[in-house]
Amino acid sequence: MKRLPKLFMLTISFLLGICQISCTSDDDPNSGCGNIGCTEIFVTIIVSIEDQNQNPLALDSFEVINIENESEVTISLSPSELMEAQQSGQYPLVSDGGVEINQELQLQFKGFINNQEVINSNYTVSADCCHVSLVSGDLQLVL
Repeated sequence: MKRLPKLFMLTISFLLGICQISCTSDDDPNSGCGNIGCTEIFVTIIVSIEDQNQNPLALDSFEVINIENESEVTISLSPSELMEAQQSGQYPLVSDGGVEINQELQLQFKGFINNQEVINSNYTVSADCCHVSLVSGDLQLVL
C-alpha cells in the first residue's frame, strides 16, 4: 500500500498522543477484553483510488454508508486533510472506534466528482478488542 500523506501521518501521531488506546479491567466483562493489552496504534483503513494511468484520483467528495441501517458514517476531514486525500487518492473508510468491539460491519464507500457518483465499493470490517480490520473488499480501486 502506498505511504500515507504527511498530514495523515501527523494526524495519526497527534491522535496517538491524546488517545491512549488500551483495554483495562474496567471493560465490560462480557466483551472478553478485560485482560487484553492493546497497542497504542490508532488504525484507519484507507481506500486508495487511481485512474487507468495509476495517478491518484481526486474525488470532490466521498461518503461511507453503514449498509445495515443506511446511516452515514463518513470520517470528517478538514479542508487541508481533504486536499491531502485528493492529492494522494487515499480516503479513510473506517478507523478504531468506528466499529463496536467484536462486531462486523458492512460498509459502502461512494466517491463523487461533479456531484456524480463515479465509484462505489462494498466492504466488511470488524473490530477485535483493540483495532478495526478489513474482512473483505478491495482497498485498491481503479476508475
